[in-house]
Amino acid sequence: MKLKLLIIFLTLLQNISYSQPKDTIYGKIKSIREQLLFLDENRQNRKLFSTEGDYGHNGFLSEEYTKSRFNIWWYQTYWVHYINYYKEFDINNKLLKVIWYYKDQTILNSCENEYDEEGKLVNQKFNSYKFSNTTNLYDKNNNLILSKNIDSDKNYSTTKKEFNEKNQIIREEYFNSEYAKEKRITEYYYDISGNLIEEKRFDEYGEDYGTKFEYDFKNRKTKIINHSPFIWVKTKTGSRQERTKNGNDQISREFKYADNDRMIETKSYNPNFNDGNVAELYRKEVTTYENDLIKNIYSYDNKDSLTYYKTFEYDKLNRKIKELNVSPKYPENNISLEYFYNETEYPIKLLYLEKGITTQVDFEYIFDDKKNWIEQTKSVNGKKLYVWKRELKYFE
Repeated sequence: MKLKLLIIFLTLLQNISYSQPKDTIYGKIKSIREQLLFLDENRQNRKLFSTEGDYGHNGFLSEEYTKSRFNIWWYQTYWVHYINYYKEFDINNKLLKVIWYYKDQTILNSCENEYDEEGKLVNQKFNSYKFSNTTNLYDKNNNLILSKNIDSDKNYSTTKKEFNEKNQIIREEYFNSEYAKEKRITEYYYDISGNLIEEKRFDEYGEDYGTKFEYDFKNRKTKIINHSPFIWVKTKTGSRQERTKNGNDQISREFKYADNDRMIETKSYNPNFNDGNVAELYRKEVTTYENDLIKNIYSYDNKDSLTYYKTFEYDKLNRKIKELNVSPKYPENNISLEYFYNETEYPIKLLYLEKGITTQVDFEYIFDDKKNWIEQTKSVNGKKLYVWKRELKYFE
């Protein structure tokens, strides 16, 4: 049960994170070397299972996911995740090189980029579990129309794209030499306002899974509808899926907005347990605002029963000072966060209250001459445990 609750809480942290410090970097950056250091070898990044690697349960999924997850855990909890990378840029701020590392400083993956005289990305060299090279070709409107990747085993893949007169992608075809018999084509359709209204996917058997979108008169997305080439057919022993010409459409998400265009309600649907051809509501999320900031988030189940909610408080500088996470059915899992600041947007103290126990987290910062932070130290209950270091090199 404890593991299940931890997974639920971590999922909420991943999906719902507000008022994190904006990590703006001032100046013309030449390179960034960023990594987390552990001051106590017995206090590493938190894991669900002891057999997990350096980057935790999900591993290294992507740079965006890893950095987002790290920032959330750093500022919202008394534990940490892991981060360790190097980036290099040219004078025009185009990324030249990125390297991600394991804790022992061996390379997890890397990428080197090359650009033409117009600044278009024309070549990429990747190194992960194998080496590969990608070349890109563009049309006269600078739309990427062909990417070809060849790996060290001489396998290759191509992605071809077609665009309309508005430079909107209308067709994408993917081919992989390792799966030469497979077919992967996506077609894109738009309304007269330029909104994407449908993505149709095709495989070697015909139309595959796809997605449809609906909009209101202000071009705000109101519905997401999933298309499946299969329908569920009842049998004597239960049911089975059968591929048909028309397939089945089911609503997946539904959105409502306030007059100021802020999204205030999201409804999420899943296939019905007894009839997979019918969608049913499984969650509704309602968001309220105050002074342009999120004030409350309420989540309801398919019976309109409140399952959890979050409330936020801010100071005069719009910095988050309190956050309350409440589970009405399981109040023992409620979590409260209280933040304290000095003159910057970065918190200097966090009081983390869970199960009646308050954990104090203190943050110390070192800034360079351009007012960019280059070191953050995180202490838990008075003990310094983690150092988030960042070495910045500038062109000027």
